[in-house]
Amino acid sequence: MAVLCWAVVLLASVTCSSALGSQTSVEEYPSIAQVENRAGLLWLQYCVASVLTSYHVLSTAKCFSGPYYADNYRRIRAGASYRGTGGLVRGVERVYIHPDFGLLANDADIAVVRMQEALTLGDTIKQAQILGQGIYLPTGLALTLVSWGTTTEGGNTGNYNLYELDLYTIRDYDCINTYYYLQNFPNNTITENMFCAGLRGSQGRDLDSRDVGAPLFYSGVTMGILSFGVSDGEDSVPVVSTGLASYSNWVVETATY
Repeated sequence: MAVLCWAVVLLASVTCSSALGSQTSVEEYPSIAQVENRAGLLWLQYCVASVLTSYHVLSTAKCFSGPYYADNYRRIRAGASYRGTGGLVRGVERVYIHPDFGLLANDADIAVVRMQEALTLGDTIKQAQILGQGIYLPTGLALTLVSWGTTTEGGNTGNYNLYELDLYTIRDYDCINTYYYLQNFPNNTITENMFCAGLRGSQGRDLDSRDVGAPLFYSGVTMGILSFGVSDGEDSVPVVSTGLASYSNWVVETATY
């Protein structure tokens, strides 16, 4: 079994021009993987994961829980640039959900998933580097969100291709206030175990639910995984990610099982 890598990085606020999203490939982001959900005879991309070891991936707890969840209704596709095709497909053997998940809204929305068979690591499937414990992100840090979700405001059809999008960390106070005043949005508590990100101009990002679990990178290191946001938010509401700074020790330990 491959050994999980984690990284300590020096963080600085970075200013650069924001992008509306551009096509990329799994060769550029070989740690990314699709989580697929079985719908009858079809398998559809449901959310996103990151390769931790040849047997483990990282995603959100929400992607692998709920009243109708079953292991045989999820599978992992790694090494593919395109939605639903190519790469290696592996079934789910066991899911480890963080023990604090469910105690406070979306807090501790993180899970380590063990696959039934090992992935073959190579040019298009590599282990993610994850942020070390206790290293928290400054406001205005430029991050890259990588996923198959929509890249246009108000879009309701995900991209077939893998895309990357520049986002920036938002001040905690502003994010908390934004969510506090949202109407009819449950589980909107923002905790110290999360960070918020949005586009440079609007400080928000319209959520595509198929982006949940998607990694946010800084210098090739996974800083967090997308947890929740507001669909049809018209790019006015930040997306919220589970920060790996609070959970990397748990992730490293769990990915040995």
